[in-house]
Amino acid sequence: MIDVVFLLLVFFVIASIGQEPESLLPAELGKGSTETQVELPEPEDFPSQTVRIRLALGKNQNLIIEMNEQAVPTPRDLTQRLKTLGELDPGTRVILNVEDSVSVQQFIGIYDLCQVLRFESISLAVGE
Repeated sequence: MIDVVFLLLVFFVIASIGQEPESLLPAELGKGSTETQVELPEPEDFPSQTVRIRLALGKNQNLIIEMNEQAVPTPRDLTQRLKTLGELDPGTRVILNVEDSVSVQQFIGIYDLCQVLRFESISLAVGE
């Protein structure tokens, strides 16, 4: 029991090294009134979307891309659509549904694109 407590103590001491205490951080507060007249929109006013991207291989070993169950002709078209969506709402949830026949390189290309466009949530579908 003493060994466990000692290891926990060592862990917390090492984990806290390198952090600045909050009391040393500069904080300049402006002089103002305590009342504000600003109305903030409710979070439900702007719901984030969910985009489902499906990757599969066709009979001719060509890549089939679907975005929200609509065919996307080429990867460039998908890139353009995702760029537009990323600029409008980076909080959009992206779900990638990749079939087993798709190569890892093709899948990683789409995944990296979503990361570069700074989508906040990128998930992988594991079943239909």
